[in-house]
Amino acid sequence: MVNLGQGAVGVVILLIVVAGLLFIFYSRSNAVEKTGYGALIMLAVVAAMIPVLWIMEGNNQVNATAAQKATAIQRGMQTYAQYCTDSCYAIVNDKVQNPTYNGYTFTYLGSLSDNDLQRIIDSGSYNPKATVQPASLTSVPRRDTYGGALLSNDVDYLMTFLRASSNDPNGLTQLPAYLQANYATQYAAAVSLGKNGQFGVPKDMTSKNAIEIDIVGPGQNGVTCASQTGCFSLPNITVKVGTKITWVNKATLAHTVNAIQGTNLSSPLASTDTTLINSGAGKPSGLLQTGQSYTWTVTDAAYNVNPTTHAVDYFCTIHPDMLAQLVITR
Repeated sequence: MVNLGQGAVGVVILLIVVAGLLFIFYSRSNAVEKTGYGALIMLAVVAAMIPVLWIMEGNNQVNATAAQKATAIQRGMQTYAQYCTDSCYAIVNDKVQNPTYNGYTFTYLGSLSDNDLQRIIDSGSYNPKATVQPASLTSVPRRDTYGGALLSNDVDYLMTFLRASSNDPNGLTQLPAYLQANYATQYAAAVSLGKNGQFGVPKDMTSKNAIEIDIVGPGQNGVTCASQTGCFSLPNITVKVGTKITWVNKATLAHTVNAIQGTNLSSPLASTDTTLINSGAGKPSGLLQTGQSYTWTVTDAAYNVNPTTHAVDYFCTIHPDMLAQLVITR
């Protein structure tokens, strides 16, 4: 990298030399002497221009390299967004959380040699120890020479993106906005994945035939709420089919308890499932006022609604950031 400080010092020194020669030039009356000193001044000016031009050219090269790398990172991010679609990352508050590629964390990928990293990208090698495994290995992105869709440039861009993002989140900060503009479904899935993580490990309550879940305000009864409007006292529990669950509104605000269709937690109001959990059924206002309760019995239909996880997410339609989950067993 160009040392601007040393170049500037060199220019200053040369300017001082030129100034001194100019002084000598004008103090001489002999034409021959003036001609000689004039030649020296010209040489000094040319010598002064050399480091300036050298510095400018060096800066141009540095800027061009930086711009080229930024472009490669951006295109790598776009390639990552297009092809890494199977729970590769979560989005929380428009920030990417726990990014992976082919089941490997970015930190691990950043520690690999270029050859090993390229091998994983080229062949579509998937981490056998990853928590989430792909539904089919044919869906894992790989290079066209291995029957995939990635071209040579795509591989190069991905390598630059993964290298940069393992140490510098610059590429990842652009990902949420890019997904919103170009891949809305993937953005919603990533937001849902981020929200699912807030439930924590489910509490096993399969030994109980009847369960009460309180709806409380923040800090009420010692319960910590992620939402400022309230929460469910048991945000994630495992229950068996046939269990009776009663939600009791002990908060000062009115609330509802409604199931979410599927696992899209980014827009629960657009995915309300009134055929499962629906506390508003039969109530004129459709709301659970303070002191009111709603009882629902876990059904086989609820067990089968999400056949992979057997989980039912539910929320308050008045306060959509109040979310909770039931994991159902038989």
